[in-house]
Amino acid sequence: MESGRWPPDFSDLTARGVNKARGLEVVAADRGIDISETMAFGDGGNDLPIVRRAGIGVAMGNAGEALRRAADYVTTSVDADGVSNALRHFGVI
Repeated sequence: MESGRWPPDFSDLTARGVNKARGLEVVAADRGIDISETMAFGDGGNDLPIVRRAGIGVAMGNAGEALRRAADYVTTSVDADGVSNALRHFGVI
């Protein structure tokens, strides 16, 4: 089992090797996308694997310190258009 905590009161329990990063790898491979061309967003501890694995890992402004440290970029909070602000920062939109 693997555990990924997101808010202090909750944790995701999954089979070993099953996490958001693995999901990203599977989807990218299925679509023929190199993992370096992916971007992932997160705000909780359960997002650590995918933020670390993606080509660009983005922590939302409301993310905890561990996720912020793991991310390539920290954007504004989810309630302050964090996703669109990060996409603008990287020139995607």
